[in-house]
Amino acid sequence: MDLILRNGTVVTHAEEFIADVGIEGGRIKQIGQEPGPAAKEIDVGGKYLFPGGVDAHTHVDFELMGKRTIDDFHSSTVQAACGGVTTVIDYVFPAPGQSLMDAVEAWKAKAKDKTVIDYGLHPTLFKPDDQMLQEMGDLVAEGHTSFKIFMTGLGEFDQYAPQYVEAMNMAGKLGALTNIHCEDQCCISYMTQQLQAAGKSNVKHFADSRPRIAEGLAAHRAIALARIAEAPVYLVHLSCQESMDELNDARARGQTVYGETRPIYLHLDRERFNSKVDPERYVGWPPLREADQMEVLWQALDSDVLQTVATDHVGWSMEQKKEETTVDNLQPGMANLETVMPMLYSEGVGKGRLTRKRFVEVISTNPAKIFGLYPQKGTIAIGSDADIVVFDPKKDVTIRHENMHSNQDWELHEGFEVTGWPVMTLSRGEIIVENGKVLAQPGRGKMLRRRKFG
Repeated sequence: MDLILRNGTVVTHAEEFIADVGIEGGRIKQIGQEPGPAAKEIDVGGKYLFPGGVDAHTHVDFELMGKRTIDDFHSSTVQAACGGVTTVIDYVFPAPGQSLMDAVEAWKAKAKDKTVIDYGLHPTLFKPDDQMLQEMGDLVAEGHTSFKIFMTGLGEFDQYAPQYVEAMNMAGKLGALTNIHCEDQCCISYMTQQLQAAGKSNVKHFADSRPRIAEGLAAHRAIALARIAEAPVYLVHLSCQESMDELNDARARGQTVYGETRPIYLHLDRERFNSKVDPERYVGWPPLREADQMEVLWQALDSDVLQTVATDHVGWSMEQKKEETTVDNLQPGMANLETVMPMLYSEGVGKGRLTRKRFVEVISTNPAKIFGLYPQKGTIAIGSDADIVVFDPKKDVTIRHENMHSNQDWELHEGFEVTGWPVMTLSRGEIIVENGKVLAQPGRGKMLRRRKFG
């Protein structure tokens, strides 16, 4: 064998046990006591062996609202590796007039020679037409088995709603999953107008411009349209009780609906918009909610109302974040690939909100299963890719910008104290990060062909 990790505590979504893990040819060859011999052995006693994180929602290198991200496929995947994430699925945004196929090829070109971990792609649908429906079939055949829809003005959803429903139906027939951004544009437009008329258009009022009802209404509508389209759906970055209610109602009717949340809604609340220091850093779509909604989401994760945690990672400089100043054009998003796993562990497992097995399930196993990567990814099992995180549950870390690997000139979780941190990350059996040192060469990451949904 190439490598043996000895005496670690293996944690999967189903079980937890002390074992040696033998790796050969990039895959897990043996699990148990005393496998061997091996070219290299590492004692990881006292550490957890988690399957590498699978982040199903990233924007690592793209343009939004006329601005180009400060991170790219290299810096973003380095952050992921340092934080224990070994797979990302990135959203492809076609440029105006660009075909889906050409957009996917452009994304692959951006990733080539840069990624240090494996990655997949979700093509995004804007104003679907007959050509796009044809391309969907071609893309599914290439292993891109999910598509995204925006219900906001970004996707002109209301104007093209019948075409979007047809695209959802097509996705279902093809064996693909439709990922939906749920915010109702009518609510957003009305609230924005009201705030502007009242002279309340700065960042302090951002949460009011995109209220919880806008998310809940859009989630209700998305689920209803999915029912008409006879298609499974995955609702991204949900943030509030209203959406949890819609998920529960849909499943009671027998619909196949998945729910995702993101770290900012678990760890931060809307009071951050009153911060005297760069409150723009906290802007995301949807916005931060009231403090009580954080516990709503933790309970939803624990009870399987929500299935996944994903970052919606996107890196901006503070200058980019502060360039616009009104609620209708504030720049959304933040880098958080490096902190998602340790923050979720510390605040979830460490505070008794999640078991270790459930932690693995929401950050690794479930996204791998939902998006056609399991059991290649998302577990520690014989034959699976040796994507393994050696995690020290006793390591105390104060998060500081200077210790992170983003090209951002700021850190979202600056000063947060966490207990539990990755000390080694393996991707397909290769040690790519050890004690914070990046060992991976750019371009070693592979694009993943994902299986059809279901």
